[in-house]
Amino acid sequence: MKARTANIVALALLLLLVGYGLMMLYSISLATGSRGNLADQAKWVCVGITVALALRYLDYQLLGKWSWVALVGVALALAYLAMAFALYKCKGHLPSGFFESLPFVPDHPTKGSFRWLRLPFASAQPSELAKPILGLFLATYYGGLSKEETQTLKKGVLVPGACAAGTLFLVLCGKDLSTAAITGAVVFSLMFVAGVRLRYLSCIALIGVVLFAGLCKTNPERMRRFGTYQDPEACQDNEGYQLWHSQLALGSGGVTGLQFTNSRMKQMYLPEAHTDFIVAIIGEEFGYVGVLGVIVLYCLLCVAIFWTGLCAVDRKGFLICFSVALGLGLQALTNLSVVSGFCPTTGVTAPFLSYGGSSMLACFVGFGLVSSCARVAYKEDLRERERERYRSIPVDDRDEGALGRHAALAIAFGEDDDA
Repeated sequence: MKARTANIVALALLLLLVGYGLMMLYSISLATGSRGNLADQAKWVCVGITVALALRYLDYQLLGKWSWVALVGVALALAYLAMAFALYKCKGHLPSGFFESLPFVPDHPTKGSFRWLRLPFASAQPSELAKPILGLFLATYYGGLSKEETQTLKKGVLVPGACAAGTLFLVLCGKDLSTAAITGAVVFSLMFVAGVRLRYLSCIALIGVVLFAGLCKTNPERMRRFGTYQDPEACQDNEGYQLWHSQLALGSGGVTGLQFTNSRMKQMYLPEAHTDFIVAIIGEEFGYVGVLGVIVLYCLLCVAIFWTGLCAVDRKGFLICFSVALGLGLQALTNLSVVSGFCPTTGVTAPFLSYGGSSMLACFVGFGLVSSCARVAYKEDLRERERERYRSIPVDDRDEGALGRHAALAIAFGEDDDA
């Protein structure tokens, strides 16, 4: 019952966030004069709910068993995008029209890379789906190991580390450092919770920090962002334009905001107001109270998902819920930090709030996995109640007429000979 209660609470919080996001997209659409983003987001919410319901009624252990197939599919999609970018760079040396003939990719990179697959019905960002799928794969893997196996170098580190490192490398090929960093943090935390030895984790952490610093140091754009976020006002005409206007939006909102639909920064002043910086518009229209409400909703959602994991019937279920809760929490924390100027600008969206089909779908996939864990735990709780009810019946009264369904349950549980 506890798992079901936790899942219902998580669902209510999720729907509040989704409704909050749709309401803000409506407000932003009044400034742009187009409600296309609002309609698209509503469609993706419907798709996400459908996927989450489908995952809920599938056993997460079965999903985990076949998670490697989904992980390979995501890896192939990421590899295809990396290949497309490499071919684009060599476009001048290729036969005329060769690159343009490649399916599922645009003619030109977006923001300096190819991150989206142009499917016939929509665009998809495989790196977003890599987060819940990799979490499911690793949770299933570690859930099937004993404590002794988890602490070995080969099974505890090298095998899962190779799968995670390969996926993160392909994400980095799309120049998506923020997604790779969040996913890497989830992988590291999963290893820690699963019981990997601290000396191995220390080496992994050191390698991760060195790689992160190296990737930032060797990229001029990332280094400019590090310099900009510390004083966006001084760079408000170039690199700091977006962050400076985000802070203006938050500051002008005050405690209670300018009221719904009265934002000024959404009037073409703040780029990406409907995606990465939607929380800035919330702060402008609903003030400190509105932003605090978002933070509280995220915190309670992560707690409810973690609570579901504590009620899971096995270690796999707990690790799945832990990875989803941590992934959503880190993504929300990163987005809020960017909007407030606490860390450099990235392309991380606010979970369940920001416009973006792939992000919304990935979040619902994670919630669907959590719901599956809750459903299995609830069924196991019901079976345990039936066991207790059967055991409470006196042995002499355990005949077919008196027991009815309890006798059938006893046979199923192998307890019909305990007399």
